[in-house]
Amino acid sequence: MKERQGSMDYPLLTAVLILAVGGLIMSLGAGTIMTAGSEKFSHDGFYFFKKMVKNMAVASTVFLVAAKVNYRKLRPLITPSFLAMLGVLLLTAIMAKAVRGSRGWLMGIQPAELARLFLVLFLAQLAAKRGEEVVRMRRGFLPAVGAVLAPVILIVLQRDLGSALAVALVGYGMMFAMGVNLGAWISGLAVPLAGITAVALTRPHVLGRLAGFWCSLLRPTELLALAENASGHLKNTIIQTHQSLLGIGSGGWLGVGLGQSRQKYLFVAEAHTDFIFSIIGEEGGLLAATLVITLFLVILWRGVKLAGQLDDRFEAMAVLGLCWGVFVYAAINISVSLGLFPITGLPLPFLSYGGTALVVNAASMGLVLNISRHRGEKTGQYFSRKDNGVSHSRWRDGRSSLSWSGSGRRR
Repeated sequence: MKERQGSMDYPLLTAVLILAVGGLIMSLGAGTIMTAGSEKFSHDGFYFFKKMVKNMAVASTVFLVAAKVNYRKLRPLITPSFLAMLGVLLLTAIMAKAVRGSRGWLMGIQPAELARLFLVLFLAQLAAKRGEEVVRMRRGFLPAVGAVLAPVILIVLQRDLGSALAVALVGYGMMFAMGVNLGAWISGLAVPLAGITAVALTRPHVLGRLAGFWCSLLRPTELLALAENASGHLKNTIIQTHQSLLGIGSGGWLGVGLGQSRQKYLFVAEAHTDFIFSIIGEEGGLLAATLVITLFLVILWRGVKLAGQLDDRFEAMAVLGLCWGVFVYAAINISVSLGLFPITGLPLPFLSYGGTALVVNAASMGLVLNISRHRGEKTGQYFSRKDNGVSHSRWRDGRSSLSWSGSGRRR
């Protein structure tokens, strides 16, 4: 398909729509058994599907607004919004009730999901304003790493280490693309990792998940035997990983058929959210699992491609960061289902049941599609990376780091 100025990115739109429809389909069956047999859900087998339809309606509205809004006029609100988001995260850590050990919910909203969106926009704004000075410690690295660590620390205080790690990965990925000092960037990776690790060592359930993850890596064929000799969080983690792998493996090439999953009969924990990929692999087989992975790779690929086609530094960084954020969450969720990453509780974008995550992902992709229509516009600005006067190229067209030379504003 020929790309032209003013044209929305249709490959990206197609990928998002397929995932969203897939989410509706999977919510119809993945949580049926759990709700049909529970008084908590009034024995309504379609409880999650009905809620998902409502959530999808809200997300669709947000998507359309994000795809049409004049975001350039809203750019002055990015910094105040980011600061307000930090305030909400702090309130959540202090006031929210603990749910399964985490204080991640405030008034029915999960602020950690919003943190990813506002962090990406704030870093994009920072990159546009600082231009070539982003390679300097005081002007680039320190403000950027401070912006990343602020929400990460507040999310850690909520005892949500999975979201904290994901937000850190999104932020540090953007910092790399911005072109901050590479040595400082590598050294700075140790800060959030050390902090999250230190907190994890004080949480029994996190230690159990880490130990279970290690077992699944070293002895994946002996998980049942290991579970028999384990207890507590370690046993639960091993069993969850085993059931997830069993579901994916039993799907074969083409799956057992839509709605025919056996693992959703409470064998897989949180089949409608955390382990939805296991149900997809069981019902749709390797074909469906590969399609899902491919769609998320398409989102990342379009983000990278669009960033190279946009002539405005803020827009390029925003597109790249928003697509990277969706991909990071998807990669973590899928890796958990495959036993390649410790259990985190993160949803699979668009496919897992949820409200806040779905709305944030819809807003992110709507904004990316909005920005994609400005490809080819010339503003007299260009991309470059310079470290101590030496130009480096990370991208094949020589615009490598997406660092920005110029004023960072439309003329």
